[in-house]
Amino acid sequence: MSYQVKAVIFDQDGLMFDTERLSVQAWNAVGAKYGITVTEEFFDYLKGGDRTRTMAMMKSAFGADFPCEKFLEEKRAYSYRQIEEQGVPVKKGLRELLVYLKEHGCKTGVATASSQSWTQRNVKEAGIDHLFDTYTYGEMVSHAKPDPEIFLLAAKMLGEKPEECLVLEDSFNGVEAGLTGGFLTVMVPDLSVPGPELKKRLTAECESLLGVIDLFEQGFFQFGTEGGRNDRNGK
Repeated sequence: MSYQVKAVIFDQDGLMFDTERLSVQAWNAVGAKYGITVTEEFFDYLKGGDRTRTMAMMKSAFGADFPCEKFLEEKRAYSYRQIEEQGVPVKKGLRELLVYLKEHGCKTGVATASSQSWTQRNVKEAGIDHLFDTYTYGEMVSHAKPDPEIFLLAAKMLGEKPEECLVLEDSFNGVEAGLTGGFLTVMVPDLSVPGPELKKRLTAECESLLGVIDLFEQGFFQFGTEGGRNDRNGK
């Protein structure tokens, strides 16, 4: 069995850049100032979500009077300072995979719940902004992951059908969005590790982005019209 791929859609935080760990660090640092702590379950719920979802979760966890806007602005400032001081933390295999895809004429796009300003800052800092054909940001959609809206919009912008697009994700919300939208979906775990049931639903799982190159080299994925046939369930 092989799968035809005409475009690859990348999540950003936790997949392209090691910014999920930076986000955890920011939550804990700013949270200490406000006297709050956040759990692993809290982070799992937030990953891939938008600001509205985050604020709703914060109100539920910390109380209706919690100053969410002020907290999030301080957390954002903390993250920006870390990037300025240390540079954007590029995940293993990102540049190699992007170059490989471009060499084979495969379209590439970013679909992230993050803002345009944060995303463009990161890709330019990493020197990879020219390697993507399209960008889809959180402010461009009405529904956050696990809703597939952002991936469906990304596929439309790339001019390809969902079943011929490969979604690369690290979060449970992102994976669910890819699967629900009918995309080929590969999970590259970061802070979230898939359980047995989720593993069965994935098209594949890779330890790093270098593993995606291996899947193409092994013929599991094929470019363009090389002969793969796709099933909308990814199996």
